[in-house]
Amino acid sequence: MKRALLAAAVLAATLATAAAAQQQPPPPALRLASQTSWVTPGGDFVLRLVVLGDVDLADTELAVSVFRAVASRSEYALTLEDRIRGSAITVTPATPLAQLPPDAGGARNVHIPVQDPAQPADNGRLRLREPGVYPVRAELRRTGGGPVLARLVTHLVYATPPADGGQKLRFGLVVPFHAPPALRPDGVRQLPDRDRDRLVGLAAAVDAHREVPLTLKPTPETLQALASSPDDAARNAVATLARATTGRQVVGATYVPVPPTAFASLRSEATSQVQRGSQVLDQLLAAEPDPNLAVVEEHLDETALQQFRDQQVDHLVVPDPLLTPVDLDVTLAQPFELENREVRRPVALAADAGLAAHFSRGDDPALAAHHLLADLAVLYFDRPGRSRGVVALPPRSWSGDRSFLDTVLAGVASSPIVAGATVEAIFKDVPPITTGRRNDVLRRSPVPPPANVGPGALPAERIQNTRRRIRSFAAMLDTDNPRDDTVDEILLVGQSVDLDPRRRAAYLDGVDSLIAKELTLVRVPQDRSITLTARRGEIPITVLNEADYPVRLVVDVDSDKLAFPAGSTRSVELARRNTTEQFVVEARTSGAFPLRVRLTSPDGGLVVGETRFTVRSTAISGVGLVLSAGALLVLAAWWARHLVRGRRNRRLVPA
Repeated sequence: MKRALLAAAVLAATLATAAAAQQQPPPPALRLASQTSWVTPGGDFVLRLVVLGDVDLADTELAVSVFRAVASRSEYALTLEDRIRGSAITVTPATPLAQLPPDAGGARNVHIPVQDPAQPADNGRLRLREPGVYPVRAELRRTGGGPVLARLVTHLVYATPPADGGQKLRFGLVVPFHAPPALRPDGVRQLPDRDRDRLVGLAAAVDAHREVPLTLKPTPETLQALASSPDDAARNAVATLARATTGRQVVGATYVPVPPTAFASLRSEATSQVQRGSQVLDQLLAAEPDPNLAVVEEHLDETALQQFRDQQVDHLVVPDPLLTPVDLDVTLAQPFELENREVRRPVALAADAGLAAHFSRGDDPALAAHHLLADLAVLYFDRPGRSRGVVALPPRSWSGDRSFLDTVLAGVASSPIVAGATVEAIFKDVPPITTGRRNDVLRRSPVPPPANVGPGALPAERIQNTRRRIRSFAAMLDTDNPRDDTVDEILLVGQSVDLDPRRRAAYLDGVDSLIAKELTLVRVPQDRSITLTARRGEIPITVLNEADYPVRLVVDVDSDKLAFPAGSTRSVELARRNTTEQFVVEARTSGAFPLRVRLTSPDGGLVVGETRFTVRSTAISGVGLVLSAGALLVLAAWWARHLVRGRRNRRLVPA
């Protein structure tokens, strides 16, 4: 009893605490609405900050501090964690929120004018010694320097265009257009609303900034899901993306993302993935993917590199963590060679891990976008004016926030030190990095994949068996029958890296189920009985086709007691509900015996149906006739002999 009372008391206290927490207002927070991406001499740095939560306007102030420029990329990374070295070089006067009314967008503005060194000194402007990336900390605190309620760190990028002969940093943004598989194992295609809305926004952002060169990496299966959606916005997004490909580079892709290492024993599946992906991209985007470029997101091995060589791919983008480390004094921002066994090595660019991290950082898209732009500036200031290029490849799990992408592309378009570029342009315009006295091109090797990544990640034997069933099923259909494409796409989707082993098995089972369901629509009647009244005759075999499309198959008949002078196998096309084929037969004997009927695909790989008829033959065979005639002759001879003996015996008996 005591335990029950104690448990009830604990439960009541927990519920009361939860209710109190729900009633309490959220804590104050700062969010970045927008800011000046690049500040040139004499320009203004404008911060637009949104204050969230319940705050007392009269007792809350906003203060902004600017710190010295970061000296390295590692120091820049520390500022993202609010670990800023040194003291502030300027602090704006703390202003009560009551004196900072929100603008039309609900943000409160902070202006920091920057001194132009070519102009007379102005004490009201911030003097910066040299171009660089300056950390900026904004704090929401109690009036009079009280406790800090919320803060954020962004950056003031002070930049001037490269000097004569200098070049901007080329920024190769790879924009993925991807969602987890929409095609289900049962053949129904359904794209969740969340993914649809995200993709619609991405397409709009890419289209709105067509002046910025970039590289598009659409997943063909995702495009199909949008194109077949009942939602107008989803279908329009495909047209928008097709329009946005003008002047951009499109990366060819497998139908769904598949680990390159998975094709060690599935070479034909790699070909099927690439071919189906190219067909969809051509159909929906009318864009010809770059055949020489591959963007890799998973581990590589020698087999995968050989697969790329077979596909004539000689340029690769590989995430930097999947490559052996390289010891350089600044971030690698030039092409290099991938080490492998062949004499001719593919040229590669490393997708920068630091840049990729900004795509998934925090719940403030505008702040994350400006962190990315500042990071690009840090890379530029490593070697100002040099011919260098970096690639950003968002992780596949990126939520694809449109406001983030809008901010990044708008910032690149207006940058004095960063220029958007396709990956192809970086390979073409930026020279490979060299090392040593002989100026050999730097070589890097792929990091070996973990033990659980590789051919064993896909059930190779099961996939091969399923592929054989699909080929046999396709041989039964017309070339324009969509059911062939559906089962093929289900098998391809079942190889996606987005699936775990259980869900992958469900897709393979789905192919088998769909094929089996279609095969049940074709059958022959069961338990029929056929009578032959002559030694030679015809047996009708009627096949029923309940499918709404023509079917090609092979009818095979067999019996130990029947011969088939015109053949026992017949290829037929079932274009009607009922199709009857006549088989010429000769009975070897009279009596009742079975006739086996078997329906198969044209290549014999699928058994469509089997049945057994009973054949009754009342005709007498040639052997039977000979035996019967012989028996009659014997009987006649016996009768004649018996008659002669009877007459003789009667003559010998006395009257």
